[in-house]
Amino acid sequence: MTDVALYLIAAVFLLSACYLRRVRWEGLAAATRYGTLAAAALGAKLSLLDPLTIESAARLRLVLLPVLLGSGLYVCAACAFRLLALALHTAEPPRCAVRRELVLVGGALLTSLALELLARPRLVSGDLVTSPSHRWYLVGYDAIITLYLGYCLAALVRPLARRARLAGPGVLRTAMRMFTLGTLAGLAWDAWGVDDMIREATTSTQDSGDDTLSAVLGALCIGLLAAGVGTTVWAPVSTAVRGWFGTYRRYRALTPLWGELHAVLPEITLTPPRGQFGPSQVHFALYRRVIEIQDARMILRHYTDPRTFDWLAEATRRFPPAAEQVPLIAEAASLAGALERAAVGALPTPPDADATGTDALHQPLEAEADSLARLGDVFATSPVIAHVRATARERTAPAVGR
Repeated sequence: MTDVALYLIAAVFLLSACYLRRVRWEGLAAATRYGTLAAAALGAKLSLLDPLTIESAARLRLVLLPVLLGSGLYVCAACAFRLLALALHTAEPPRCAVRRELVLVGGALLTSLALELLARPRLVSGDLVTSPSHRWYLVGYDAIITLYLGYCLAALVRPLARRARLAGPGVLRTAMRMFTLGTLAGLAWDAWGVDDMIREATTSTQDSGDDTLSAVLGALCIGLLAAGVGTTVWAPVSTAVRGWFGTYRRYRALTPLWGELHAVLPEITLTPPRGQFGPSQVHFALYRRVIEIQDARMILRHYTDPRTFDWLAEATRRFPPAAEQVPLIAEAASLAGALERAAVGALPTPPDADATGTDALHQPLEAEADSLARLGDVFATSPVIAHVRATARERTAPAVGR
């Protein structure tokens, strides 16, 4: 795994921790709290133990600082996993159990840090190297970290798997499954840490790199955990993005009908704000476009041509429409006849009393936009409407001219 990739994954964990602080899942308040702590600790640990960070610290003669802080955060993340396992069993873990785990992690943390200091490692070509007489301190440090992390991860597998089974379909179940698989991969990765202890015992060197199997297991573990945490983060984001695209698609679907109406009735245009397609403005842009089309339709009621239905009957005999399209075609034909009269400057007339209904105005915005888009599609593509418009254009202009 490249150094830059570690920083990117660390950023995912840290951003996820910020999100988890705000999310609320029923019955999982404590679990969310410990999950936030684990995500933050893992993100900070990956940043501190990245080879680039250690090399930068070495240039300042502070090589042990990121190592000690990273090791401490690693142990804290493991403790958060253990507390998360308790919180998944019960909504609020017993205080005595939490205190017991805190005492255990305190002992593991202090012992591991003491052994790291006693080992007196130095940085050589990116690896931590100690003298042969101090190598067992380095081995002891890795042994404590490996055993404690294995203990915490092993305790977490069953509660995660159980929660994944009980969770309903959705983001939470997906996240739990990712966490379960990531935890199993983490256990395998942790067990392979024995190979590092053997190398330290024989060479007095803590290798900063990973062999192939360790790299694969580590990437799998971190990737699955990051995917699980990212699922909770990106689900609201993806919902917002889908909502934006859906609203924008409806806006664009209304453009052909709006264009026809605007060409004859430019006064329907409302002044658009700047950045009308921004995340917070696109919904208002759709609302404004629907209002403009509805205003045009209300104006055109004063231009209704009583001959339209005769022209429609003639057109449907020539181009029989599908049964389900008959109501839309009748509405589009009335609109087409009125639009042609308005286009040639005919004088408006009072509309019929039964033609002023505005039931569409009482629909939800999305439903109204979809209904107008269907009307616009029929208006633009139906041969029946094309015939009605051609007839209206031919017979209306001479009449108005006289």
